[in-house]
Amino acid sequence: MSYIIKKCLIKKKIIFLFFIFLIIVSGIYFFFTKIFLVSSEEKAMKELNYAKQYLYKGFIDKALNRKKIKINYLGFSGIPSKYPFTKASNISKFYAGICYYKLGFYKESIKMMDQFSAKDEILSSLKYGIIGDAYVQMKNKEKALENYIIAANVRNNEITTPLYYYKAALLSFYMKKYKNSKYFFKKIEERYPFFLYKKNVEKYIVFLEKKN
Repeated sequence: MSYIIKKCLIKKKIIFLFFIFLIIVSGIYFFFTKIFLVSSEEKAMKELNYAKQYLYKGFIDKALNRKKIKINYLGFSGIPSKYPFTKASNISKFYAGICYYKLGFYKESIKMMDQFSAKDEILSSLKYGIIGDAYVQMKNKEKALENYIIAANVRNNEITTPLYYYKAALLSFYMKKYKNSKYFFKKIEERYPFFLYKKNVEKYIVFLEKKN
């Protein structure tokens, strides 16, 4: 009988300790999300907005601040390491990728874009498009083409889809992949009649049809 009582007491103790554990974990989670993260997000957003001001004025190096021009200013390059769990940190990676590209640091641009998590479909398309542009600059045409195709197919829309099909078509043309090039140009012609470079598309199609 005493054995059964002891067993019941042990079970109750385990259940009690389990609930204590849940309370502690919940408290830590609440503190982290509601206090620590909110405070970090506010600070990160201030840094992000400060960096954006430089970018909008055309001061790309200052916006990125990769050389730590000002000690008390993070820039797009410093925000992700200081505030890694914030939304501002994530979008900073996108801006940093753009800045690195503009400054000619293509590997760094690709690295930052790879780290950027894009929920917005247009931003996601731009992400892969910029990666494609960076690979073009690095003379890696195959990787560039791969990323242009991804960028075009993130989601069908009238802006980024024809733009990156156009880049894929041009790149395929200069790689002498004429069949692929014609395929991408034809997609634009058939599906996106209001594309900005429609006349160029038509000229390339005529040329490629004659070539075949």
